[in-house]
Amino acid sequence: MRLAPNPHSPYADADPETRHIFPSPIFFPDAKPGVLALTACEGMAVVPEQLAETGPGAELPEGLCPACVTVMEGGAPPKRPSSQCGECGTATWHGKLCALCRQDLHEAWWPTREQQPAVVETGE
Repeated sequence: MRLAPNPHSPYADADPETRHIFPSPIFFPDAKPGVLALTACEGMAVVPEQLAETGPGAELPEGLCPACVTVMEGGAPPKRPSSQCGECGTATWHGKLCALCRQDLHEAWWPTREQQPAVVETGE
């Protein structure tokens, strides 16, 4: 079985072609469906309706982000260049928008996604 990529958001900066893993709900309690959240590979992706579940030692489904899998297996996330957020000016590794600004913009866009399906330019 191949997993579908995470749902689209113009504010997501994680690879749009793969399914991303969200770390434990202990650390990310807001990882609810539709929320833009930090992934194991330190990108931002929309939490899907159905999370992928596997047991210890089980074969992983196809379509998972290789960088997320590496991190969940104890490796380091990929290095991302540092920049400054164009909205609030804070340092970020998420390109033109920091994670908090991405989440705020996604939260405003998500309920209107059916009326505004086009990709919003984030400068990346």
